[in-house]
Amino acid sequence: MLVTVAKFLDPWEAYVVRARLEADGIPATVAFANHAIANWPMSLALGGTCVQVPEHCLAQSRQILSDYHAGTLEDELNQVAGLQSEHCPRCGSTDFKRSMPWRKRMSAILIIVFFAAFPTNRSRFICRHCGHGWEWGEG
Repeated sequence: MLVTVAKFLDPWEAYVVRARLEADGIPATVAFANHAIANWPMSLALGGTCVQVPEHCLAQSRQILSDYHAGTLEDELNQVAGLQSEHCPRCGSTDFKRSMPWRKRMSAILIIVFFAAFPTNRSRFICRHCGHGWEWGEG
């Protein structure tokens, strides 16, 4: 029997997690992705896209998801690829938060009001250590 191990608002993230689980030998499937692709607001109302695994793989799947959310898997990938993790260009700290500039936030709100919701792909980062702000791809 399949059980839901995680839910995501973004179906593409669900597919990335499914691929990671399968790479670790856990059979996984993505459910309800078509709702998100066809009608994103409806997907939000239904709870998003689910990643499901066999019940006997639940504990191992949860550990992998924990590592995924903590950034451990991204750090491993960056090491293998010889890349540096996202960091503050001023002080080098990896402790930052994402924010959306107010113009983009207002645009998204206006579009949501007119029933055409969309996820934005550009974020602004703010370093929690030194307060420096930058956009993705800078630095």
